[in-house]
Amino acid sequence: MLTKLQLTGLIGAIAGLVFLLLERLFYGDLDENGVLQESFFLPLGFLLLIAGILLFAIGTVKRMLAHKI
Repeated sequence: MLTKLQLTGLIGAIAGLVFLLLERLFYGDLDENGVLQESFFLPLGFLLLIAGILLFAIGTVKRMLAHKI
């Protein structure tokens, strides 16, 4: 069973991946003037992905340390 911290990290990482997928599907192309079209999905996706991975890792370490004691 996942702890609340692990679950929060997992949800955050999945949301980050979804935002990066949306960025890839709908944005990131060059328009007719040669300007790169980006959205807020790219930085938000990376932030959520990194935060989710960190939260999941911290939750896993805390759980392992709690079971050792």
